Amino acid sequence: MRHVPGAVAIITCALGEERTGLAATAWNSLTADPPMLLACVNRTASAHALIVQAAAFSVNVVPASDVEVVAIFSAQRGLSGKDRFIEADWTVGRLGQPLMKNAAAAFECALEAEHVYGTHSIFIGRIDAVLQSDPSDALLYVDGGYATARILS
Repeated sequence: MRHVPGAVAIITCALGEERTGLAATAWNSLTADPPMLLACVNRTASAHALIVQAAAFSVNVVPASDVEVVAIFSAQRGLSGKDRFIEADWTVGRLGQPLMKNAAAAFECALEAEHVYGTHSIFIGRIDAVLQSDPSDALLYVDGGYATARILS
């Protein structure tokens, strides 16, 4: 799987004053009608319980210019919880979820279902709101490093 490129996203959630998130490539579009996506989250991640409690989450596709945000949300900088939101410019969606303003795309979702498999939960989210910048500028993770996509035609 290391050789399969994946779009890097910051999965975030908030409930009241509490908010947290994680960097992930295990997320995907699920259906267009209704608009839904899925996100796979380790059940030991701080975001897991908060997603369940809030019944909502967001998926923020990281632009190639924001590798530092990935380092912050993947615990490489020693920050946790709301302290991880210091680097990027964030707004709050209608469902109260953090949305990265300069994301290639940001999706705010209402939690529709949770399916537990092994160490992870697959969260199914109904997309409530979308913010979009430049989708061709999305950060990819492949073979242990970062890359960007290039439109060929």
